[in-house]
Amino acid sequence: MAALLQLSGVGITRAGRVLLENMNEALYGGQITVVLGPNGAGKSSLLLAMAGLIPCAGSMMLCGAPLSSYDRQALSRCVAWQGELPPAEFGLTVHQRLQLVCRDQTRIRKQANIMDADGFLTRSLGHLSSGERQRVELVALSLREAPLWLLDEPMSHLDLKYQLRCVDMLRAQAANGRAIVTVVHDLQQAHALADRLILLDGRGHVHCGRADELFDREILSQLYDTPLRQQGSVLMPDYGGADEITG
Repeated sequence: MAALLQLSGVGITRAGRVLLENMNEALYGGQITVVLGPNGAGKSSLLLAMAGLIPCAGSMMLCGAPLSSYDRQALSRCVAWQGELPPAEFGLTVHQRLQLVCRDQTRIRKQANIMDADGFLTRSLGHLSSGERQRVELVALSLREAPLWLLDEPMSHLDLKYQLRCVDMLRAQAANGRAIVTVVHDLQQAHALADRLILLDGRGHVHCGRADELFDREILSQLYDTPLRQQGSVLMPDYGGADEITG
């Protein structure tokens, strides 16, 4: 099976700082890739480069063609991006926001129901909480037909219930053949989602591989420069400085 997005020798430098260099990775449909790393390591910049929104060294091949060869319209059909919440001052209702993506009213209501957004379709975006707006953006994403999804902290504003809904949604979309790349900070969320991991250390180094190989206490403790403990198959910060818990 051909890779949906192939990265070869990719490097990213911003404001004179090398965020990553010589990255090689292949993204396939049906897989969820989670990007982990400390603040400022380049996680968001990597997603922006994959979306064609910032330049990078090396090459990225999307569906067999250079990413740089796509115009914005063609790129939007292949890549869906979900990052910071968009402005809400334009007076759009939730329904109008979703109609910018899809005109099929049945699909809109079906996808809105998954995130319990069907109950506030007529409300203005500006009158929603950050969590509600995050749910609307996830619904908008689910209405896109793009085979590659890039998500930057999609659960940052969500409470526990909707974090679980988001995890289920991403798993279902991957099972339907999408390639999903997402930045998260919560290691339990990463463990629940990841088929593969991309680890960025903030010093230009990048490590890509299978999640079951890289989701390791020693590796991730070094990545975050902080002790982690293991409880069963789950890694978590050692908030209390307690000894390792074994499951």
